[in-house]
This record gives sequence, C-alpha cells and structure tokens, in this order.
Amino acid sequence: MAVDLRKIIEDMQLKFNRPRTGPQPTINAQIPPHFDRLFWPDQGLERFLKFFVYYALHSSDPDTPVEVLVHARTKLADLEDFLGVYPVYWIQFRIRWRGSPLTRGVIGEMFSDLSYRCQEWISAKRIDWQLGVFIPARGDAPKLIFCVAARESLWECDFLLPISGRLLPFCANLQKK
Repeated sequence: MAVDLRKIIEDMQLKFNRPRTGPQPTINAQIPPHFDRLFWPDQGLERFLKFFVYYALHSSDPDTPVEVLVHARTKLADLEDFLGVYPVYWIQFRIRWRGSPLTRGVIGEMFSDLSYRCQEWISAKRIDWQLGVFIPARGDAPKLIFCVAARESLWECDFLLPISGRLLPFCANLQKK
C-alpha cells in the first residue's frame, strides 16, 4: 500500500485546524520528491503517521511551526549491530515541535495501532533522549525504532523504518504505477 506523506500532512493540518479558532500551528515539511510516498504491506503505517502528526500539532505551541523532515539513511552501523537488523537503507521520519511532551504511553498506543509492541526502552543518564525498539505482535515484519529527544520544551522524534531487500521489489512495482 502506498502511503502519501504530503497528503497525510495536509489532511492532518486541515483536520486539526478546522474546529479551532485563534492561533493554529502550521507544518513546515521537507520531503524529497522520491520519498513523498512510502510503501507498506497494510494501512498501519498510514494510521501511525496520521496519529503522530496530529499529536505533534495538538501538543505544539501554536506560534511555532511543527517541522517534518524525511530522509534516507544508508547505514546506521551501531544501531544495526545492536539490533541485529541490516536493511538496505532506513527511512527517517522526524517531527520537531515546541510544547507538551510525548509520553511512553502515547508512543506505545501509536505502535499498538500498527500491531507492534515495545521490546525495549533505552535511555541515557544526563541526556534527555530515549530509544524504543518495537517488534511486531505477530508475523515477521521488521523491527521499528523510535527515538525521542527533549531539550527544554523542544521535542524531536525520529521514527526509523528499515527497508529490507524483500520490500524493495514491492516498492519498485508500486513506484511504477
């Protein structure tokens, strides 16, 4: 299934702002043209990203834009060795906002909707970041990574999708359509 990132962002901005009066947060999105669509076997990823963007808008200071960045990462060697996951590349979906925090409960709820459960939470002392490793509740879907960093009221979340060799033919076929 193709997940249209630009449409998700536009839809969530409209849905969020429609019933509100007064200042409303905006979204600044940087999505390379070749990554405006992600491919996933079901609708779970689209639901997850909608919830994630909506939550950032809801939690954000209305005077500060929510930033959305999408990048490809070819190698995350330390993380790959730690997880035992070696994808062809990673898709990094980053959302940054100023405002209310993102809690483990909310993160767990987002992943649960994607049929994933938390395998492990890792945090570092004296640094305000946490890394969550999520595994499928059933089946052999890839592990997903979620990293949360906080500096004062600035929240930065990275959602990392490993793109394996077995997803590449699926992605290539959908890209042609």
